[in-house]
Amino acid sequence: MQKFSKVIFKFEILLIIFLSFSKNYSQSNLDFTTDEIVVSSSLYEENIDSVNQSISILHSSSINTNNPMNLASALVGTSGIWMQQSNHGAGSPFVRGMTGNQTLIMIDGIRLNNSTFRYGPNQYLNTINLNEIERVEILRGSGSVQYGSDALGGVVHILTKSPKIGLANKINGGIQFKYLSGNMEKSTNTFLNYSTENSGYQAMFSFKNFEDIIAGNGIGKESPSSYDEYSFNLKNNHLLNENILLTYSYQYFRQNDVDRFDQVDERGYEYYKFDPQIRQLAYLKSEIFSKNNLYKNVSFTFSWQKSDEERKVKKISELKSTNEKDVIDTWGANFLILSEPVEKLKINSGVEYYYDYIKSSATIFNLENNTNEEKRGLYSDGSKFHNLSVFLLANFKLNDFDFGFGGRYNFAYLVINDEEFGKPKINPDAITGHFSISYNFNEFIKIISKINTAYRIPNINDVSTFGLFDFGIEVPNNNLSPETSINYEIGVKFNHTKIKSSIFLFRNNLSNLIERVKSSYNGSEIYNGETVYTKENIGEAYIQGFEFDVNLILADNLFLTNNLTYTYGQNISVNEPMRRIPPFNGALSISYLVFEKLGLKMEYIFASEQDRLSSGDLDDHRIDKNGTPSWYILNLFSNCNLGQFNFGFGINNIFDEAYRTHGSGIDGIGRSYQLTGKYFLNL
Repeated sequence: MQKFSKVIFKFEILLIIFLSFSKNYSQSNLDFTTDEIVVSSSLYEENIDSVNQSISILHSSSINTNNPMNLASALVGTSGIWMQQSNHGAGSPFVRGMTGNQTLIMIDGIRLNNSTFRYGPNQYLNTINLNEIERVEILRGSGSVQYGSDALGGVVHILTKSPKIGLANKINGGIQFKYLSGNMEKSTNTFLNYSTENSGYQAMFSFKNFEDIIAGNGIGKESPSSYDEYSFNLKNNHLLNENILLTYSYQYFRQNDVDRFDQVDERGYEYYKFDPQIRQLAYLKSEIFSKNNLYKNVSFTFSWQKSDEERKVKKISELKSTNEKDVIDTWGANFLILSEPVEKLKINSGVEYYYDYIKSSATIFNLENNTNEEKRGLYSDGSKFHNLSVFLLANFKLNDFDFGFGGRYNFAYLVINDEEFGKPKINPDAITGHFSISYNFNEFIKIISKINTAYRIPNINDVSTFGLFDFGIEVPNNNLSPETSINYEIGVKFNHTKIKSSIFLFRNNLSNLIERVKSSYNGSEIYNGETVYTKENIGEAYIQGFEFDVNLILADNLFLTNNLTYTYGQNISVNEPMRRIPPFNGALSISYLVFEKLGLKMEYIFASEQDRLSSGDLDDHRIDKNGTPSWYILNLFSNCNLGQFNFGFGINNIFDEAYRTHGSGIDGIGRSYQLTGKYFLNL
């Protein structure tokens, strides 16, 4: 309590200075809207206040103001989401206490999750270039009916920028730079857009170089945590005619020499790195617009993704090193229909299919006699994963009531070709449903209640993994069933001219959870110096809590946002807390448009202590045996627009606090200063 009193005092002092400074300038209009449009709830555009869902949004405008290092740091402080980082180049979102392959990540309506997504934190969110993001929509607590497997906690949906159509022979482009003190980041991004009456073209290239993190309060440089990345993307929107829109997109992203600082710092590794880590996505989408109410919008999306990950590992005590390489090719096809068969009834339905082909290998380098040995990879080489589902989701309005209902059937077929552990053909399936009802109490207040089921089908990572994880080594188990959950939720949304707010209470009952348990390999509980684990369906648990957020216009050019999240998880099976449950946390920001061309933003982010630890948390080297201490950070950002130029300045962690987010393997950055510059060209 004493520490939080000091925190509040410091914040109040800076707030007084901030507001006093702002009063010296005349007021002007502030961009604040109560008519925010989202698509993740139902795959068609809706006002966020009209949907029966709890949704958070990260806008590109916030990214441009804060100029964060990566998508993981950009999402810190967003309502209802908790970010964990095992290393500087990673970032795993927790939505309602769940992460890894229990939270679904999507890009432009296409699943990023593939059949090798790991249980627990992973790094895949950070393979998305910040500069190409238009907004991120976080659908909290539901999503399996709309999006399928893995949405036990919710859905993180990244929507990328699109080029404009209808500007005859219009060209615009630009270049931007960023420097973060201590050489922690040096980055550049260039983009070019070209528009015609029927087409829009977009190209973007980014490069970032990150040096070692410098943590706060004297902790200093955390090495190794440096890496570099570059990305390239192309996108084209083309109106074939007034009823058909075609979209082509290609994304390439590569990270090099991404170190796991925690493994080197705490677990006796000379190096443990991802080098390289590559993600590619290409898709073709056709949207057909019709006046026929039975098929007002029909879309076909064909996609190809490739994940190429190489891990290089060596312990200090050993005269051998290991290179593991996994390449996953994913082909997808989605067919969706939006219809309005009768007035006030909307139905979206569809069929989705994804196919994964996995190439996995490992090479052991004997440094003593300079020989190589080829071994089985992390997964069985040549494994295949077929994922087919059909769904229907409807919304019906009756006077002041809104009803939502729907269901999905999902069938998977796993083909494993493993000489040592067998060649099973596994065909799990799952059915999920959704029902919600809301009542518009008046024009400002909406009361929502809902119940929905969710599931996660066992993937290749679950049934085929043979290799290292954070605190042991895992052996396969191909006798697993889908994880399931039932989510109960009640909430209130308030929307007025100068204030919009929501509060949601939730409880998620989880069954058949797949968890690691101690096991043996060839009759031994230890293999290569590591404890042996396998996965089994043994978990029964629940997660409950609340989420609150408010957006408030304090003056014509001054507004405040605040959110608070509390999550409590209990593993009923073993009568202990669930693993990695985030602490009580929240964020408060105040933004002020000093005058038309200059904006200021002050941001306060905090987390309380988390000392409710599971046995898995106690085994996890990233979590202190006494829990994770409370922390807070205060940031200040400014942006100035001068015609074709934009300049930004920011101070991160003003009080140079030492902190680490619960479950992370690296500390947050200390006091640091950032400079950004952008130049825009219009022809």
